[in-house]
Amino acid sequence: MTASIPDIYSSIHMLLDNYVPPLTPRAEGNNNRYDMYYPHSVELFGKNYPELYFAGVAAYEKYVALYFFPIYSHPTEFTDIPDALKKMLKGKSCFHIKSGEDAVMKAIRLLLDSGFSFYQSKGLIKK
Repeated sequence: MTASIPDIYSSIHMLLDNYVPPLTPRAEGNNNRYDMYYPHSVELFGKNYPELYFAGVAAYEKYVALYFFPIYSHPTEFTDIPDALKKMLKGKSCFHIKSGEDAVMKAIRLLLDSGFSFYQSKGLIKK
């Protein structure tokens, strides 16, 4: 399926909305940045944070960026990303999504679900 940047952005935005609550959305910026935070203090690797970033999406001219913090904070837990999505990983935690194919959207949904479940299992996100 060929999808436009706005369509891909909207699809990922809707996936992120599935985590509200307990996550809280924050929207800002010219590129429609939409981020999800757990709005309670957490301890991560011995350091206290006033909130926990989970994931976000932003629309750019040629791609949609998916920012996924669990892969940054716990990279060894997310080594089995499907190839369709893995090739879009740029850096440690940002995916450049240029395709709205069903396989890519399914992989994104599964990645978000696994990250959310992992953070819950570690007590970083509470119901």
